[in-house]
Amino acid sequence: MTSRSAKVTIHADRKLFPVSPTLYGLFFEEINHAGDGGLYAELIRNRSFEDTIVPDRCHVDGCTMHTPAGWTAPFEHSDPIPGWQLLEQAGTEARMQLDDSQPLNAANPLSLRVDIERTEGGRAAVCNTGFWGIPVQAGAKYGLSFYARKDNRFSGLLDITLEDSSGEAVHAAQSVSMTSDQWQKFELTLESKASNPEARLVISSGTPGTFWLELVSLFPEDTFRKRKNGLRPDLVGMLQGLAPTFLRFPGGCFVEGFSVETAYRWKKTIGELSERISHWTLWHYRTTNGLGYYEYLQMAEDMGLEMMFVVNCGLTCQGRPGELIPMDELDEWVQDMLDAIEYANGPVTSKWGALRAQHGHPEPFGLKYIEIGNENFGPEYNVRYKVFYDAVKAAYPEIITIWNTHWEVGTETKGLPVEIVDEHFYADNEFYQLYHDMYDHYDRSGPKIYVGEYAMIVNNKNGTLQGALSEAAFMTGMERNQDIVVMSSYAPLLANIHHTVWDPNLIYFDGTRKCGTPSYYVQKLFGENRGEFVVESRTESDQLPPLIHGGLGLGLSELGQVKEVRISSGSEIRLQLNQLSDQSPACSVFHNALWIGDPSWQQIEVTMNVKLDEHGLKLRFLDRHQSWEKQNYFLWELEPSGESRLVRIVGWSRVKLAADAKVSITPAEYQQLRIVVGREEVSCYLDGHLVHEHAFGTIPYLTSVTTLDETNNELTVKLVNPSASDIDTELDIHGTNMTEIAGEQLILTADEPEAYNTLDQPTRVVPISSPLHVDGRMYRVPAYAVAILKIKLG
Repeated sequence: MTSRSAKVTIHADRKLFPVSPTLYGLFFEEINHAGDGGLYAELIRNRSFEDTIVPDRCHVDGCTMHTPAGWTAPFEHSDPIPGWQLLEQAGTEARMQLDDSQPLNAANPLSLRVDIERTEGGRAAVCNTGFWGIPVQAGAKYGLSFYARKDNRFSGLLDITLEDSSGEAVHAAQSVSMTSDQWQKFELTLESKASNPEARLVISSGTPGTFWLELVSLFPEDTFRKRKNGLRPDLVGMLQGLAPTFLRFPGGCFVEGFSVETAYRWKKTIGELSERISHWTLWHYRTTNGLGYYEYLQMAEDMGLEMMFVVNCGLTCQGRPGELIPMDELDEWVQDMLDAIEYANGPVTSKWGALRAQHGHPEPFGLKYIEIGNENFGPEYNVRYKVFYDAVKAAYPEIITIWNTHWEVGTETKGLPVEIVDEHFYADNEFYQLYHDMYDHYDRSGPKIYVGEYAMIVNNKNGTLQGALSEAAFMTGMERNQDIVVMSSYAPLLANIHHTVWDPNLIYFDGTRKCGTPSYYVQKLFGENRGEFVVESRTESDQLPPLIHGGLGLGLSELGQVKEVRISSGSEIRLQLNQLSDQSPACSVFHNALWIGDPSWQQIEVTMNVKLDEHGLKLRFLDRHQSWEKQNYFLWELEPSGESRLVRIVGWSRVKLAADAKVSITPAEYQQLRIVVGREEVSCYLDGHLVHEHAFGTIPYLTSVTTLDETNNELTVKLVNPSASDIDTELDIHGTNMTEIAGEQLILTADEPEAYNTLDQPTRVVPISSPLHVDGRMYRVPAYAVAILKIKLG
């Protein structure tokens, strides 16, 4: 194997700034059945029989749901009552159906009606198979509760069992007797005699008649901290293993919804389970909201985490494609936010603080952060953000607010008052390595940065070591800049392997097992090994040029603004078009854009005449012509106001490449755009005047960051090598009287970069700890590895 060289110079006596105490946290979203069927310990699926309710103003055609705004999504419920089955032994006759004739209450409109016509020689039953099986453990106790009523024909006796999928082995059994045609609540404890990851709950009877069931709930007694309506302790343990410092909840796009009715409303998620309103999520299933606002606050408190609540700011998800709450109707949503803060932090003498106390928590929770919106952008967001910001600061000036900048860049805040900006990055392997130094160049006089969502997603379905290493390279840049980057959280956090709509995730699980991806262990290593101060250091290593190539791209609505396109490479004319249309040669249409030319082009010169009318222009170049999740191109944005931006789009990530500029626009007249792509840089001209230039930069083989722990008299050196070569690294440490480089080393690596963990092989890629002793000053960083050196200073 080829070995390369590098040098890391560390000044242990030059403290730059303290580490951010909140740099690493958790972002929880109800996606991939992360909550229902996951962290939330409820074992019954479709407990209130509402899983097939179509959201208001939507309709379903086949297995596709159509939303009011025109978005389509899967609605794959060929089973009329998901999770529930009718069991009829020989000689029995029964049927089950959904019934809305006598609801439990307004929050629970449906019940399960079971009609038993005859039971000669057997039993008639309904059973629930849980979330892909009900996991039970021998000797463990489970709390069952449900509401039921009966007609006059039914004797009222129900047999309750936990049993295997065949019904041959009964793990636990109880009986209850109903006495009324009105709703009664039943609560009992079932103790399992055996372990079975795929048990089922069966409710049966041997007598004819009709009975109704509602809100059938089964919880293990052993939840996290023994909380009622609590959490799955093994998954909480995985989260605690990351050494997090804050919890952001409850999303994510989950907060926005795809319509007003599917937006998150916290008041529908508190109180008794029988009073909570479920809702359909944009991740293609209905949530019970059993894991509600109170439970999120309690979870954070139990884990010792700061709390960050993401509020809907009157915008649904703009990518689906979004609905706006009119400004004159926004007061209700603003008040919702203020009431949420009062519920979390208010005294028991306040309206919402009193309700919190009634729910079991008299003392304030101490909510610290409010994020205003999620992945919203543009003028609609900006004006709403200001309304919410002003309301928070007027009532609760101590609350720290967060502005999300999904389609803005860096610290550009449009003149708005901003404390922290939330940036999201879902990109490819090269992106994280190339832009590891992105925060080195951010404006120190602007707001602080929260890297709220990030993951390497391109060609990384399984969550590989290579993906984790590219993220780690980016994370060294975050750590080197903790004077401005104060918070971060990987996303998504959790995924049930039976319903995964997004990959990769940090933790995968089924009913009884769980495993962390290599990215989980990178997060764990970085979170556990923080130090107290970032110290001055410099890394010198071999460099690799990025792969820069592509054609052009233009929105279909903008084609009429462009004429006389000429693309050349040296003296060779690659393409020349007088007009653009979806029928132009060397062009193709994809996702409302015209792809122009060849994605393999590298050093090219582009000229075209454009009309910069009231819509401006967004010209893509170096466009690799890839699908939305793998898109990769440079974007020159020209606004009608004359504001000009040069950014790069990779996956769902957006990076500012040059300072914004102001150009002269002559409406209704053609102006010449010229782009010159060289081997190492790109230059953009308007009417012959240079507007933007950008050097592509290089990818280092090695990235690093060093922190000092004065309390333990220790340096922590993080070294990231995503390459195929070992790197012989000189550790040049100044400002200390240490006589040798010794301590502990933590290495995360594997025999191939595509290695990943599974539920069957959860420890294929995990960190290994061993003593550290460096002969001289040369330390070999293995190929495809993160190495954390904990060096004693004497």
